[in-house]
Amino acid sequence: MDMLLNIFKQLGANESLWHQFGIVVVMYYLTKFLFLNHLLNLIVKREEKTVGLAGSAEAQYKEVEKIQEEYTQKIQKVNKDLKVKLDTGKAEIVKKEEKVYREKESEINKFVEESRKKVEEEISAQKEKVLGEAQQLS
Repeated sequence: MDMLLNIFKQLGANESLWHQFGIVVVMYYLTKFLFLNHLLNLIVKREEKTVGLAGSAEAQYKEVEKIQEEYTQKIQKVNKDLKVKLDTGKAEIVKKEEKVYREKESEINKFVEESRKKVEEEISAQKEKVLGEAQQLS
């Protein structure tokens, strides 16, 4: 211990060194208690919030992906249902219009046949009239 005191004396330190050391130790514990522990708590809380938010954000991202997948499936189902409904409606309209078309076609064919018969009768009557007059002319 004397050797240590001799070294300190050669460096120019005196007995107040122990008082200064004591003051430094007391100030260290006071500073640690008043400032450093609170600063450490702030740093830890900040890290928890930032890293914790990253984990929370990833969980929310997964939830968003799940909701998006459900939405996509619902949209696809609705599109399929609408397509089936549209095709069914279209087929019904086509059948109905086809039936109307066939009825009109049948009416037109009857009209054409009746007109043809009338024209043939008129032609036959005119032919007989002309042939009847042909004997008079000859």
